[in-house]
Amino acid sequence: MRISTQTFYQRSTNSITNKQAITSQLNVHLTEGKRVIHAADDPVAAASIQRLRQSVSVNTQYLKNIEVAEAANAQEESTLAQVVNVMQRTRELMVSAVDGAYNLDNLETIAQSLEQLKEELVALANTKDGSSEYIFAGYEVDTKPFQVNAFGTIEYFGDTGTRSLQVGAGVDAQINDSGFDLFMNLGNGNGSFVSTVGGTNNGSGIIEQGVVFDPNTAKNFSGEEYSVHFNDPGASLPLQYSVYSIEAATVTGNATVKLAGVDLNDINIGNVNPSAVFPDPLSAISINFIATATPGEFEIQINGQTSLPAFYDANVATSQAISVDGMTIDVTGVPIAGDQYQVNKYIAPTQYAENQTIEFNGVRTQIKGQPVDDDFFTLSPSTSTSVFATLQRAIDTLRIPGTTDTEEAVRLTRFSMAQLEFDTAFDRIINARSRVGSRMQTLTNQNEIGQDFKLVAQSSMSKLEDLDMAQAISDLKLQQTALEVAQTTFIQLERLSLFDLLR
Repeated sequence: MRISTQTFYQRSTNSITNKQAITSQLNVHLTEGKRVIHAADDPVAAASIQRLRQSVSVNTQYLKNIEVAEAANAQEESTLAQVVNVMQRTRELMVSAVDGAYNLDNLETIAQSLEQLKEELVALANTKDGSSEYIFAGYEVDTKPFQVNAFGTIEYFGDTGTRSLQVGAGVDAQINDSGFDLFMNLGNGNGSFVSTVGGTNNGSGIIEQGVVFDPNTAKNFSGEEYSVHFNDPGASLPLQYSVYSIEAATVTGNATVKLAGVDLNDINIGNVNPSAVFPDPLSAISINFIATATPGEFEIQINGQTSLPAFYDANVATSQAISVDGMTIDVTGVPIAGDQYQVNKYIAPTQYAENQTIEFNGVRTQIKGQPVDDDFFTLSPSTSTSVFATLQRAIDTLRIPGTTDTEEAVRLTRFSMAQLEFDTAFDRIINARSRVGSRMQTLTNQNEIGQDFKLVAQSSMSKLEDLDMAQAISDLKLQQTALEVAQTTFIQLERLSLFDLLR
């Protein structure tokens, strides 16, 4: 076979160029320390490496989110721990205030201490984190959540949002609690009823909390305000009590109507008093608001009996007592003509014994002390309140003047309700702190999972892309030797000439 000089040069040049390229590529891999730099190096491994890199990137973000979530929850846990300490001191003072050993000056001292603790509690509820964001404001982190309004009441200006960060595949970690859920939105009283002593009482009777012992029955009477009325029948007969309720029947206005007295000794009481006991159809009577010619004034009819010449004036901001034939109702707010309320009788006059338990409609309560004729007590449905309002009611209750049995009964009843509300608020904070602790434990677990995944993924990538240095150096030496041989051979063959053989 005849090989031309041009073919010889071309083949030699290609061989040297290829060996130089291989040597250069080996040098690059050695410099990078990587076996797979380009997809062409190993297409299957390159695809696996890309997936692992993406997973590691996502996991790295999870770990960063965990750091942020841990810091936020640690801040909240620390703050809640301080809140618990303040509330514990508050509770101790509230317990000591009702042991009967303190005079009015002592109670005033306790009231002042409670005011200071309330201020501490508000300050803690307005805590900021390291970024100057309010931790209990929901999403409104730049708005001071708890502020005093024009009436001296603490209002909430945040929202109910709870923020969270993704800290793992399908795992979200909450990083805050709404101040509305922690400090506001509490059921007053015991969460079912608020017990109160009638404002015109003269006896020493107090009423315990209303307890729902039969929920199935009680739910049929949801929303009704119950009142226990006492009557002295005379003729040396024992004191008697009756149980009534009042509820909205057809109401479009915003008036509040309470049953404030049932005088069974009134000669006309039969006109307005239900003549039977529930569920008898005659166990209920109606209260109607009828507009007069004067704007804001209303005639009130109880069971068809008119209040005239007395009327209710909605233009007056204070509550007004309206009596019709021995039944007294207390009205506030602005009714609308046609508003109708209903009074129900659940227990007919029954002999009273001190410390007697009274049960009706799945509800149980107890009257203690010595009520007298025309005294009454109410069980109002629980509504929403705040821990700050509860503390203020406790403070105001401690400042009720007087030391008569009646004043002591009012003070004790109101303070007992405040204690129940405060205990509910205290339990809520303790439970919230427990939840924060659980979240912090979850974050610890997720951090361990993330770190383990990071190690495994990095190990897998190392196996796929890292270079075997010994093998790479050996290959490089081999390629360098082959390149040198090719270069030397080319030089030697290039020098060959026919004239050298003719000497």
